[in-house]
Amino acid sequence: MDWKNKALKILKERFDSDSFHAAEAVDLLGHELGYKPGTTYRLLKELADSGKLMKVGYGIYRAGEPKEKLFISPSLPPSMERARKLLLNRGVEFMITGPSVLFNYMHLLPRRMIHLIYALKGAGEYVADLLGDEFEVLVNPTEEEVNVAFNIAEKDLVVVREYSNLYGGREGVASIERALVDLYFESTRHRIPFPVDEAGRIILSAFRNAKLDFAKLNKSASRRGINGELRAIIGMAGIDVPAEMTKNVKRNRYVESIISALRRGI
Repeated sequence: MDWKNKALKILKERFDSDSFHAAEAVDLLGHELGYKPGTTYRLLKELADSGKLMKVGYGIYRAGEPKEKLFISPSLPPSMERARKLLLNRGVEFMITGPSVLFNYMHLLPRRMIHLIYALKGAGEYVADLLGDEFEVLVNPTEEEVNVAFNIAEKDLVVVREYSNLYGGREGVASIERALVDLYFESTRHRIPFPVDEAGRIILSAFRNAKLDFAKLNKSASRRGINGELRAIIGMAGIDVPAEMTKNVKRNRYVESIISALRRGI
């Protein structure tokens, strides 16, 4: 078995038919075979060119046919993919999250979208300058500022929030788990004008259709202090989860707003 097929075998054993990022392959093959990053990136290109790997997105690959009901994720609307590449090229530390990452789970795409970008403290205004030609951008806005801008803007709205650290993302995109947490929090706390009913639809669709890492979901929710709330919604969704995800459930008005939407049959 030559070195390329040996590496391909390891990728298939680790990821099966799930999509994976190039950075994940770099870590895996570096650990298993001692490959340097440049070697792995060249290998991925050659395997994709030969048809042994399928390139399903920017820096995203798959070694087999997708499993039923699984979306290739995370993926972004075209406008945000352009924004992601621009910000990466400019060296900005950022993470696109919330609705943009979860748009595959939306029932109906809105005429104008609201996007969330979390950036390191001090980078918000730079992000706004870079994206201002294509989007209406607000940095650390109040709820009133977001509502006013969304009502009058003709372009998609980007809300940039600055944080001292970022977690749960890769190559400028939040994981599905992190994006679900951020969508739930921003919607139920009315930090963005995103209908709670639609947030409920998206959350339920992701719970039922995405291959979620519940440990990662719980960690992201814990960091925002809402892990008990997410567990209550999981219980209402009626899906199989690890036993620890059924404990320490918290019901409050934010949870009830989502559960009420789920009870209406969405």
